[in-house]
This record gives sequence, C-alpha cells and structure tokens, in this order.
Amino acid sequence: MTLLVALGVLTLVVWAGIAGTVIYSELKVRRLDEVAPPRADDAPLPRLSVIVAARNEERSVEEALRSLLALRYPDFEVLFVNDRSEDRTGEIAENLAREDGRLSVLHVEELADGWFGKNYATQRGADLAAGELLLFTDGDITFEPDAVACGVRHLLREGLDHLCAGPRVGVSGTLLRACTMALRLCISATKRLWKVRDPRSSAFMGVGGYTIMRADSYRALGGHRSVALRPDEDLRMGQLVKESGMQSEFLNGEAMIACPWYDSVGGFVRGTEKNLFAARNYRLADSLVSAAGLSWLATAPGVLAPLLWATGETVAAVLFTVCLLISLLPALTVLRDDAHPWLVLVFPLAILIVAYALLRSTAIAMMRGVAWGGPPVALSDLRAARVRPARGRGRRGSVIRSSAVQSLASDLSSSTSRVRVSSSLHSTRIVSSPATVARTPSRSASSMEIATALAQPLSVRIANSALPKPTSSASSLSVASSMRRGEGGVVSRPGR
Repeated sequence: MTLLVALGVLTLVVWAGIAGTVIYSELKVRRLDEVAPPRADDAPLPRLSVIVAARNEERSVEEALRSLLALRYPDFEVLFVNDRSEDRTGEIAENLAREDGRLSVLHVEELADGWFGKNYATQRGADLAAGELLLFTDGDITFEPDAVACGVRHLLREGLDHLCAGPRVGVSGTLLRACTMALRLCISATKRLWKVRDPRSSAFMGVGGYTIMRADSYRALGGHRSVALRPDEDLRMGQLVKESGMQSEFLNGEAMIACPWYDSVGGFVRGTEKNLFAARNYRLADSLVSAAGLSWLATAPGVLAPLLWATGETVAAVLFTVCLLISLLPALTVLRDDAHPWLVLVFPLAILIVAYALLRSTAIAMMRGVAWGGPPVALSDLRAARVRPARGRGRRGSVIRSSAVQSLASDLSSSTSRVRVSSSLHSTRIVSSPATVARTPSRSASSMEIATALAQPLSVRIANSALPKPTSSASSLSVASSMRRGEGGVVSRPGR
C-alpha cells in the first residue's frame, strides 16, 4: 500500500466518521418548537427571571428587548444589565423600561478584578433575580412569543436543570454564510449534541443566547462566579452542569430564536478570537492538531483527487474522490433548511478560514492574553481558571442536593446578593462593592461561599482563580427607577 493510498484510506475514514456524526446529530437533536406543546394538565409555569447582559448593542437592543417583553409567558421579569456601554444601549433600555414595568435596567460602571465583563454583568443580574427559573440571553437575540414557554415546559416535564438552544444565525454574503455553516459543522462533529440529554454521557453544551436554568441549580454550582474568567462561559456552565450530575439538554431553536451575527468574514475571524482557543481548553497541542486536521480535510480531497487521476494513481484517486463526495453530505445536512445549498461549493475554503481563526485565536492568547470587556487576561490565569473534569468517581457523579443545603444556599444568596437601596420619589441608586460578587478580604470565607461549597458536587474541580478576589475600589450598579414590591423581593423599574 502506497503512502497516498494510506492517506486516502485515513482521510476517507475520518470524513465518513464526521459525516455520520453530523448527520446523526442533525437528525436526532430535538427542536424547541416541537418538544413541548401545551397540555390541559400542565401546571402553572413558575416565575421566570430573564437576565440580559449587553455592551454596545444600540443597533439591536431595542428589537431584542421588545421581543422579550412580547413573550407569551404568565409571570416574568427582565433584568437588563448594561455592561459599561459607550453608546446608547443603556439609554434605549431605560426608555423601554419606562413603557413596561417588567423591565429593570442596571448599569455596571466598573469591572471587578478577576472577571470578564459579560460574566460579571450576568452575575450581577442573577444576584437580583427573583424567579424560580433563570433565562440567560444576549442583547441581540430575538424570540418568537412562545420560545420561552416551550423551553420551560420541556425543562419541567423532563426534570432538567439546564436547557440550551441554538439560534438561527443571520448573516449575509456567500463566504460568511459558508463560514458560519462550517463552524456549525465543527460543533456538530465534536460535541455529540444528541448525547447532552443522556445522564450517562459526558457530552455537554451551552449557548449564551438561550440558556434556561433552575435558580437553585445555578446557585448550587456557584453561578457565573465559577466561570468568571471563561470567555466560553456558556459552554463551561454546561460542562459544570453535567459534571455535577445534573440534567441538561441541547435543542435546535432555529425556528424560534434568531441572532444577527457578524457582518463580514473579517468580523467572523475577529469575533471568534476569544472563543476558539478557549474551546480547546487552552491546550496548544490540541489546537495545532485540530487546525492541521481541518486544513488537510478541507484541501486534500479537492486538490489531490484531480492530480491523482491525471497521474494514473487510480486507487488513491478513487479514495480521495469518494472523500470529496462524502464531505458534501454533512455540509448539505447542515444546510438542509437553507435557501442556498450551493454554498457547499465554498465549504472547503470556509473550513480553512475556521482553521486560520483557530490558529489566530491560539497565537493571540499566547502572546497577549484574552481581552473581553476589560483588560487582557494572561494565558496562565486563563489556564488556572479551567473547569476541571471529574476524577476518581467512575463515569458519572451525583450532586449533593439535600433540601437543607439548597434552602440555606438560597436564603444566603438572597440576603447577600441584594444590595442596599435608598429611594426617593422618582429615582433609586443601587451601589454595591465587588466584595458582594467575590470574596470579602476581611474574612477567610463568607457564609455564601460555605453554602455554595456544600451544595457543589465533589466532582466539580474549579481552580481558585476562577473565584477571583475583588478590587479595592467599589463598583456601582445604578438604576433610574421608582420602586415596587414584587414576589420574591424588591424589583426596580424606571419611573414614569
């Protein structure tokens, strides 16, 4: 067997495995719009807190918030956290809050040490949430009216702690659309999305634009404090859920959720800069092998097949030709709902761009760290904050979830996460220190940390730096609002 034939066989096996995995995943993952139609015997849906963290989203935030306020859901609040935006994001949100009392607007004015911006803003919103369930989303995601009710019904019926759904990604331009589809193909090929709902499987997933969690489960895991220095915090929260023995599922939400993504290929490459190396968990060898493998799979069939036919290497030519044909199958499967199936013709180039973006993400993180809504964080600190897999407990573990510990954690969370409020007739200012987010320097551990540690499973290993020390300076959360009392605590909203 010649080297070319051996390479052809290896490439064929890999492409066949990718094609089978992607096709199976695309067919087996359930759809958000189909999983949980309403039934006459449904119990009333519990109170929901929607937490939206946004920074410089003035182009899309109004549409996103209006879609949330139009949800067909009986009892919910929207906590919008403006993460130090330099545009009109906060102003737009406040104007909407004057129209609808369910919307509260919080302004993060300073970032605590040891946090990425979005994670800090999300934690601040979660600390003020009064709902039994929490929906985490972004400032550019739009929802169909029943998108959340369907997800909540499914979570309750299936006994899930964590539910995430992938949105429909809105991009324009042939190559950019192909890049988006190539990235989706990579995710489908590696994440075993259909296995996320299997409690015996280690497969996990997370989506920042649509994640529903039980509030007690979220707090038992430590909330976003546990992923404070992860730019892929949504993915790692899903990992923590599965590692703890909690129940999770990933759904296809394209029919009910939409996300406007990047507007150019360059924007795609820059926008994934913080995520791709993080997705490889900052392992250099893993990143290099992945990029090399993607490059070979993208180029070898299309380049070598015609050359081998021309030089008379029939067996190798047949192998690489079959590889080329098989490579179209997962692309066509991913594109089955797309109006432009001819995008498969530029898929090889799109896969090369994804490989380049991965290498670029790796190089930038190694040279200057990762910046996301704040100063760059060094690679050593990012690696120290990695979520550690379970060890020494067999294939799966179980989380400690006694009602006493959960009740203690919940009570302490409510008392420590609420900040002091002083109100006047038409305005309220909420001021908190980063000490209310992380550790208090004057003592070794807070009661909330102890309760959270008790509630966490032993299988979850989180580096100490993932629970960062606060800055010495105070940060502020301000809400221009009047006050009203609601279920579960004080709810702030702008005065009319």
